[in-house]
Amino acid sequence: MTFGINSFINIICFCKKSSFFGVQAFETSVFLLYITANKTNGGVSMAGRVLWNVEHLNLEIGRQVLFQDAAMSVRDEERVALVGRNGCGKSTLLKIIAGLEQPSSGDISVARGIRIAYMPQEFAPPAGLTIEQAVREGLAWFDSLLKRYETLPPESPEHESLEHLLTLHDAWHPEKKLEITLAKLHVPDLNRLCSELSGGELRRVMLARTIIGEPDLLLLDEPTNHLDVETIAGIEEFLAGYRGACLFVTHDRYFLDRIATRIIELDNGKFFSCEGSYADFLAAKEEREYAEDQAEARRRSFLRREIEWVRRSPKARLRRNLGRLKRYDEIAAQSAPVRTGQIELIIPKASHLGNKVVDMKNVTFSRGGRTILRDFSFEFTAAHKIGVVGPNGAGKTTLLKLMTQQLQPDSGEVFVAPTVEFNYIDQARVALNPERTVCEEIGEGHQFINLGDERISIWGYLKRFMFEDERINTPVKQLSGGERARLTLAKILKGGGNFLILDEPTNDLDLITLRILEEALIDYDGCLVVVSHDRYFLNRVCNHIIAFEPDGSVTTTVGDYEYYASKRAERLAAQQKAEKKETAKPKAVAAAAPKNPPKKLSYKEERELESLEAKIAETEARIGEIEALFSAPDFFTLHGKESPALQKELEDKRAALDGFYARWEELESKKEQFK
Repeated sequence: MTFGINSFINIICFCKKSSFFGVQAFETSVFLLYITANKTNGGVSMAGRVLWNVEHLNLEIGRQVLFQDAAMSVRDEERVALVGRNGCGKSTLLKIIAGLEQPSSGDISVARGIRIAYMPQEFAPPAGLTIEQAVREGLAWFDSLLKRYETLPPESPEHESLEHLLTLHDAWHPEKKLEITLAKLHVPDLNRLCSELSGGELRRVMLARTIIGEPDLLLLDEPTNHLDVETIAGIEEFLAGYRGACLFVTHDRYFLDRIATRIIELDNGKFFSCEGSYADFLAAKEEREYAEDQAEARRRSFLRREIEWVRRSPKARLRRNLGRLKRYDEIAAQSAPVRTGQIELIIPKASHLGNKVVDMKNVTFSRGGRTILRDFSFEFTAAHKIGVVGPNGAGKTTLLKLMTQQLQPDSGEVFVAPTVEFNYIDQARVALNPERTVCEEIGEGHQFINLGDERISIWGYLKRFMFEDERINTPVKQLSGGERARLTLAKILKGGGNFLILDEPTNDLDLITLRILEEALIDYDGCLVVVSHDRYFLNRVCNHIIAFEPDGSVTTTVGDYEYYASKRAERLAAQQKAEKKETAKPKAVAAAAPKNPPKKLSYKEERELESLEAKIAETEARIGEIEALFSAPDFFTLHGKESPALQKELEDKRAALDGFYARWEELESKKEQFK
């Protein structure tokens, strides 16, 4: 491998002699990779420079080829989404960029002076590490700059350079930066131990640790897994205004559409790049595969013609025709395009459900002094496909256990019809045994399983979930995150039933599997309840939303997630408007009455009231325009560089609108008093 001219690599390690990230490297866990260089003149300009580039990348693990003469690069200020089927090598690529793994061969070039921060998909926090200690390690670079700055004389060039860096990153007060980052990601109590956190909480802590140092290149492996929608929205907002580059692996298509400026697909060892949205990527992929199929059809047609010519013509063996035979051999040696196999997802046909399925009436449930449900009522029918959303720990799993009568309510009633056959495995019971093989985990001592009226072998069933022969006998602990997700799904779906309950089914599934799962659930003829934070998935599959709101209330909305989100925004806007009106009323009442009170508004106040209505309408229209821009799928492609300015304008307009409304309420209240 080769690196940039006159450059060298300096790896800074944290949490020594631990496996904090579940990856052992040099007997340490590498968190930040700093690449520095000898000072030289010239070089690539900072704008749009290539931060990391590889050509002729090759890597094989056993019989699996991860990279085959592959090439890709990441430029400054890009937000690149890396997609591909489970186990194709996406996480391995991030580890190669972070310096944790080495390819078999490849020419790697790294820009001088850049810092790289990597957040892996899985973490194994050491005992005794608190949240504050974990996140503070991300500030190590800023701490070293401050210490160095304080030791230098003010007139030195390095002193001036460090001052510029600290100002650029707003790093003069690391404690303030720590406070802002933790608040933005809703990180829990700083004194809690990382080993006590849930999967979602730990991911937020690790994300804070990764981004707080504001590296030149962020490497994020599944950053939205196990996170609630509110936290994901905060990450989207942060990355939208991030000044560095970001390469992230994600299967969250909503997140991908809002953040990515470019999509790179890793398919059969090669990289394919596409600028634009997820829809643009799918269209480009379809065009590419169509062109490959057409070229393959022409190749096969050529080979058939040449074989016929050789068979019927003795002249084909003459010396002057050897060139033609050589060309035939070269084209015959070319490989046909390889297509990724697709999962054949089977959900057994649901048995008949009656008019009444599950009916919850005035259900109240409390735990640990906290009321999770209060007078909650909802009737489930056979046609329902319900998405359950809300913050982590809000009570979504508790709702599922109340529905299935695994928990009893404090008050109220849960009726379950005799025809209902639940298929629900909670998060604790679905845990896979890492020591078992894939076959043992599904078969549980049996060679066949029954899927409705169909009896199928364990091997045949697993092959429908894209497990090849060599993977079927592989221990679960050696599977990738996506393969484990597919195995979990296979384990759940074999249970049948006519009331299917899925708790976070989309975590770690690749985009192809997600689309097939969505199609299968759309066609499912039983009742479906799914807990998910995947907004794209909820939009495609669900026709009802049950939402645990941040204020502790539980709402139900007919429609998909997009409709629920719009209705929630309307409710919040109306609530804020009512609160402003209530706040304005006491001020009007408390105003001291003058000795000679006027009988009407002054001329100036009348003119001001008239102008306020026009200002309010104009400001609301502009706010609507900016919000429509931000919600557009291609926003970051078309307006990415304008994002900070638009965000500031939006905040200013909202503040101005608040002022206009307050003054309007004051004048209207005054006018009413005269009447």
